[in-house]
Amino acid sequence: MDDFEIFGDEAAAARLTELLREVPAGAARFDPDGRPLLSPPVVPTRDHLDGVSPTGSTLVVFGAYGTPWSGALARVLAGVRERHLVVWRHFPDPEAHQHAATFALAAEAAATLGKFWALTREMLRMRHGDPTDLHAALLRADLDPEHAIAIMQAGTATERIVDDVASALASGADYSPTLFVNEERYRGELDPAAVAAVLDSGRSMVS
Repeated sequence: MDDFEIFGDEAAAARLTELLREVPAGAARFDPDGRPLLSPPVVPTRDHLDGVSPTGSTLVVFGAYGTPWSGALARVLAGVRERHLVVWRHFPDPEAHQHAATFALAAEAAATLGKFWALTREMLRMRHGDPTDLHAALLRADLDPEHAIAIMQAGTATERIVDDVASALASGADYSPTLFVNEERYRGELDPAAVAAVLDSGRSMVS
């Protein structure tokens, strides 16, 4: 049996994958120089938020799990969440990463159970994209794997994931992870010190 099927959410993941192939970009926003801005802006009642209250700089991540850059992204988020607000929006690419839809559904199942960030941190640290790793990540995040998989099978928050991808496209994101600092795209290295320096300075963009 293909390991994709062993996750138990194959029907929901396949439906999400099909929807992601046809996502239209949302409404774009631009700065005075014509560069795309984060679109739509952060909505605290809707977005997944972590870190300090939004009194300083905000880092928005269009991210996915199970990619070659997941480990580096995990280090960036761990390095900035103590001083800045972090926002996650999904940007999975099932064509490039086989289990991207499954992992996005798992994160939203965790959100339903109040454990979005706990599981996000664990999934970003996973070394392999297979059912054993996801099962272990769920346990480390203090989640019941059977309960989480049942929520995944129901396709919970599929529309939210699709909306996040529409936001990524409207914002000009073309790969995962793409970062925005204070609504403008960050173009520096995916390095904790580099990202933290931009956030700490209050600058909104690295050109």
